[in-house]
Amino acid sequence: MTVQIDAIELLLQDHRSIEALVDQLDATHDPAERRHLFLGIVEQLAAHETAEHEVIFPAFRASFDGPGDDTLDRRMGEHEELNELLAEMGSLAPDGFSFAKRESAFLLEIKEHFRREEESVFARMRTSFSADQLADLADQATHAKQHAPAFPAGHPRIRTDR
Repeated sequence: MTVQIDAIELLLQDHRSIEALVDQLDATHDPAERRHLFLGIVEQLAAHETAEHEVIFPAFRASFDGPGDDTLDRRMGEHEELNELLAEMGSLAPDGFSFAKRESAFLLEIKEHFRREEESVFARMRTSFSADQLADLADQATHAKQHAPAFPAGHPRIRTDR
């Protein structure tokens, strides 16, 4: 018998995986390795955001969205800010000062975004959705991730030749 992961656990795994890549990026100075890690972050974040935007956030909005609740608007605004940083980083040489500066900002922003998302979105869903609902959302999110674009939504193509 297989144990099915629920949507919250699936997204938490994404968070930890992306954080690990960001920490590795921060620790290495090899330009080729930095570019490789950066592209891995972009790819994983694109899949994660696709699952959230197509599956998780609509389910959250259907259950919780009401007057004065701007939880999702704030999280989606954070996605846009993170994607802007990634776009800037994608146009820079990975061994340059400008890349490192944006990388530091990205590291802080992504960890803070994940914390806020876990506390505001995931915690509320965990208490209000049934195990079956969360399992169904996990199936849908997994499917969305498998069909995600290589780059986050609305993201200009990142140069991979640097």
